[in-house]
Amino acid sequence: MKTMKPDSDSAHRDAEVDVDALLAAINEISESEVKRVDGSDDPQRVSVDGRDYHTYTELAEAFELDIQDFRVSELNR
Repeated sequence: MKTMKPDSDSAHRDAEVDVDALLAAINEISESEVKRVDGSDDPQRVSVDGRDYHTYTELAEAFELDIQDFRVSELNR
């Protein structure tokens, strides 16, 4: 399981997100491949259907998911 460690304000909001679970859910919903954008200074940047998302929160909201459901503390309940 990969988690995001906070190193900025936006990353702090996405801290402790189970990235693999989030990307798997997006992949299933969108029925297309979720790609991490290589060569970017932004480690959270992903692309789905040619559209870039800069934070995991933005990605979750675009697919009407609650990012709270993917936090490590929520998964351990």
